[in-house]
Amino acid sequence: MKITSIRSAAAFSVTVLLLTLLANLSGSMNLVAISQLAPMITVLLMLIFVSGRKDSLRSSGLGTFGGLRWYFAAILSIVPIGIGFLAAWAFGIVQLPSAEFLSQGTARFTVSEYAWYITKSSWAPQMLISMLIFSFGEEIGWRGYLQPKLTEAYSIRKSILITAAVWACFHYPFYLNQYNTDGNVWINLMLFTVMIFPLSVFMGWVRWRSRSIWPVVLIHMVINLSRSWLEQLFFDKASGWSYVAGESGVITIAVWAACAAVIWIKLGKSTRAKKASGELSEVNAGSCGG
Repeated sequence: MKITSIRSAAAFSVTVLLLTLLANLSGSMNLVAISQLAPMITVLLMLIFVSGRKDSLRSSGLGTFGGLRWYFAAILSIVPIGIGFLAAWAFGIVQLPSAEFLSQGTARFTVSEYAWYITKSSWAPQMLISMLIFSFGEEIGWRGYLQPKLTEAYSIRKSILITAAVWACFHYPFYLNQYNTDGNVWINLMLFTVMIFPLSVFMGWVRWRSRSIWPVVLIHMVINLSRSWLEQLFFDKASGWSYVAGESGVITIAVWAACAAVIWIKLGKSTRAKKASGELSEVNAGSCGG
């Protein structure tokens, strides 16, 4: 079982990374866009060509809703990015467009009207549906297939870290294809990699505790929507603003790291408690047998 799970996880990881790399090297923006669904496509391939389809579907979390508290936690995932942008705004790194600038456009917005317009368009039904599809397309792979397979062979903490590493590598071709146009691509790549690990601790913990894929799909969706919304809202940005704010700015990373540190300790205690419980059960079984 352990060897089979590791092989399945490895096959999934290699396939999804290869598909994404080839799509980004193709020069076709349509293929690049579709490759964001590569985790879901790879899961389908694994279900078709690899044995254990029922077990994979059962462990995916598709059929479990999870408690309401996990959806509340998912909504709170807007906080780290929000704090990052508020800090950047306070330091003058990002700004709302001025009333003078807005008055020159054909729409002639006031600042408050502009803010409301951007908010409505960023959270419009079509945006929600689009982000839901792409968030599900990723999460069914990362925490619907890969993390559960890894937890069959490794501890939850190790499984989360491996999932984070594969998730980070998945994004590298997009970054090299100008996923983020602000600043230096290598600095952005480094910051993104650092950010992925504490974020994965949070998402992996929610997935593990809720036993459902849907709360982490919502987390992914909220992060992407809020990032897009705030990037448009704070229209006037200094060069290098993404080093501070955005999905992988240092402020955002710091907030995620603080959250992840607390969760990491809890995961360690939980793992030790389960191990101790298992050892005690073995001792009791041995005593009964004697």
